[in-house]
Amino acid sequence: MDLIVTNQSGKDRKIRAIVGIVLIILAISVDISSMIGVVLLATAGALLFNAISGNCYIYRALGYSTCPISDSY
Repeated sequence: MDLIVTNQSGKDRKIRAIVGIVLIILAISVDISSMIGVVLLATAGALLFNAISGNCYIYRALGYSTCPISDSY
């Protein structure tokens, strides 16, 4: 069983990257040390990891894929 399998399309990855960057900007504007800032940064980190790796563990658990490549797992 592979740990990281690409299961996101390019469009999905771009959207996650953009939302992640916006969340980082919001966290900085709110206050990074506040609880809201920490939650925003954690969410942004997860989205950016997904965008860079092309892997979403929730998609994988549900057996869903937006990647145009044939089933790679």
